[in-house]
Amino acid sequence: MDLSQGNIFSQLIIFALPLLAGQLFQSLYNSVDSIVIGNFEDANALAAVTASATISLILSGFFNGMSAGATAMFARLFGAKDHNNLHRAIQTTVLFSVLLGIILSALGIIFTPALLEFTSCPPEVFELAVSYLRIYLIGVLFTSIYNIGAGVLRSVGDSQSPFIFLVISSVMNIFLDLLFVAAFHMGVSGVAIATIISQCVSMVLVFIKMMRMDGSYRFSFKEIIMDWSLLGEVARLGFPAGLQTSLTAISNLYVQQYINSFSAVAIAGVGSAMKVDQFAGMFCFTLGLAMTTFIGQNLGAGRNDRAHKAVGVSALSCAVFVLIVCIPIYIYSPYLIRIFSPDMEVIMYGTGMLRVIMPLYLIMGMNGLFGGILRGFRYSITSMICTLAGMVAVRQIWLYVTLTYFGHDIRFVYYGYPIGWICSLTPMLLIYFLHIRRKYPSKQ
Repeated sequence: MDLSQGNIFSQLIIFALPLLAGQLFQSLYNSVDSIVIGNFEDANALAAVTASATISLILSGFFNGMSAGATAMFARLFGAKDHNNLHRAIQTTVLFSVLLGIILSALGIIFTPALLEFTSCPPEVFELAVSYLRIYLIGVLFTSIYNIGAGVLRSVGDSQSPFIFLVISSVMNIFLDLLFVAAFHMGVSGVAIATIISQCVSMVLVFIKMMRMDGSYRFSFKEIIMDWSLLGEVARLGFPAGLQTSLTAISNLYVQQYINSFSAVAIAGVGSAMKVDQFAGMFCFTLGLAMTTFIGQNLGAGRNDRAHKAVGVSALSCAVFVLIVCIPIYIYSPYLIRIFSPDMEVIMYGTGMLRVIMPLYLIMGMNGLFGGILRGFRYSITSMICTLAGMVAVRQIWLYVTLTYFGHDIRFVYYGYPIGWICSLTPMLLIYFLHIRRKYPSKQ
């Protein structure tokens, strides 16, 4: 799909819809573990899965970010019709992601107990969390390869195939979760095993698709190489995005420490609210992914004017979607948390968090969107710095000061999220309007 010509809004929507549906199934994929455990096991089991989520995101999130950054390079080469370097970049990135996936997965499994101890995981939850997380992290290798493969497909305009693969793996994950937990009573180990089997299937499917494609973006084991110059360019765009996600997740380990200091039901409630949060921010995050590809292709084709017009179209679309989604979430929060657990205390904590963050959720949506926009303009490091400054540094300062000096109130944790969003989005907007628009003028 050539995104450098045609109606901007219709092309963005056509390209983004499969991405959105894919993100929907990805979030469902991640939420099903919590839903099944919350309804068939006790609050401690649900808390174990929730306490593990932040740690797993350190590794899986790195490859999500790496893929998003690398997609910007692939899209630019595709838009510029530089087929030789596109082919070499794809072969190099796939090989690198396999090697790095193996290393990070092994390190994660080895240091699982230490990571959980660092988050002050409650004793009644600790052993369950270790069992779940060690199995889950085996699938990091599969996730890394899938994400890079999906990034390749998106960069050349194919957002449908990754969506189809996610649908297949998500349906399989739901079936296996129910089989292993409800039928075989395998508890948290069962949902972890179901997840890695499903992740392996999605990896195999994306590999098959890439090997059957025509043109410079076809993957071949026989032609796999390590082009260090191209890897450097991929790393320059991909590493900041991946590091941003991982460091944000590491920061969330500290947030998890504060949450863990309350109770197991607080862990379960806040974790359930964050699952709903994933769905609420999905459209804007997806638009950010789409804009990375859209801008990359148009810059490669010399269409700066078209890239800037798309920024306005995507921002308006993001605002409308947030308004439509967040009002019902605010009103029906207790019922949404009830999906994850019937425990009334869990519902109370989850509802409290959602009703704090939903009125300010447009700020979160614009964060996801402009992060993708900056990566599309090759400002991946800048996007990383802005995000880390707001969502990591400012949030940690807020939590330390408020919980240390103003009382042990979990509402301070809730308010830490929108405060971080504001401090992250503000510099991104300034950089785009005061710098990027001048560097990439619409009229050349």
